[in-house]
Amino acid sequence: MYSVAKILFIKALTPLHVGTGRGEGAHVDLPIQRDEFGYPTIWASSLKGAIKAHIGKNNKVREYLGSEPGVSPTRPSHISLLDARLVLMPVRVLEGVWAYGTTSHLLSYLKYYLDVYNEMSLKQSALSKLELRLDLIKSMKRKGLSNKFKDLVIINETDLEIEYVDDLISKMGIDKIFPSDIKDKILEQGLVILSDENNIGLNILNKSLLIQYRVRLKGEEKTVEEGPWSEEYLPMETVFVSLILCRDYKSDGGSKSGVEICEEFKKEIDKKTIYVGGRETIGRGLAKLFVL
Repeated sequence: MYSVAKILFIKALTPLHVGTGRGEGAHVDLPIQRDEFGYPTIWASSLKGAIKAHIGKNNKVREYLGSEPGVSPTRPSHISLLDARLVLMPVRVLEGVWAYGTTSHLLSYLKYYLDVYNEMSLKQSALSKLELRLDLIKSMKRKGLSNKFKDLVIINETDLEIEYVDDLISKMGIDKIFPSDIKDKILEQGLVILSDENNIGLNILNKSLLIQYRVRLKGEEKTVEEGPWSEEYLPMETVFVSLILCRDYKSDGGSKSGVEICEEFKKEIDKKTIYVGGRETIGRGLAKLFVL
């Protein structure tokens, strides 16, 4: 049974292509992974594979991630990674070039993982409960705030009426949740919470995705051998959240608690830069990991 949890943030340092293979009927030939609601995501299997590749085969911590493919007998994994859900994505704005965009739906992913983290972590220590106040967003929509004023802005070439809220991230509790690298960037660039109504937020965020057309050339002839085909990328600075679950480890060489397993795993990946997805050789897929 998994008994310990840690929050994992993934921040894109370069455009990311964590793909599904060729998409049947998709708007691009090589689309990125998406969740059940159409938002970009990184499936747990892809994230785990990328982390295993970073850790390396001779590292003891890799044993906690289960047996290697094709190796018999198989060993179960003592670390579980959940799907990395989208939390923040850069959106184009006229002032400051870009800001972080999100929606109530995306923030609910973060709240769900935080709830699991709090429930499992409090069994191990007297940590103060981290909380994300989604009710603040609801009150803004329902009653409004006294210090707000409305204005028209252009976000990803879409005209929107927004409400300015002073010190929003502190009121919501985000400043206590995100690592300093991400929090400082939010304060520098700004945060826009887009509406979920009529999928406005989803449609606007999708306009931030990059579509690149590529061809493969034939040797020294420099003629097209294959293509063109299109590839979909997430923009740099995009932020995902995942959850690490750990359980006790037992082997012939001894045993370790889930707490120890998670701490060793954290030391191996916290603030480390890894490749996630494909296209490494053309400067894609570089991401930084942060363990809460």
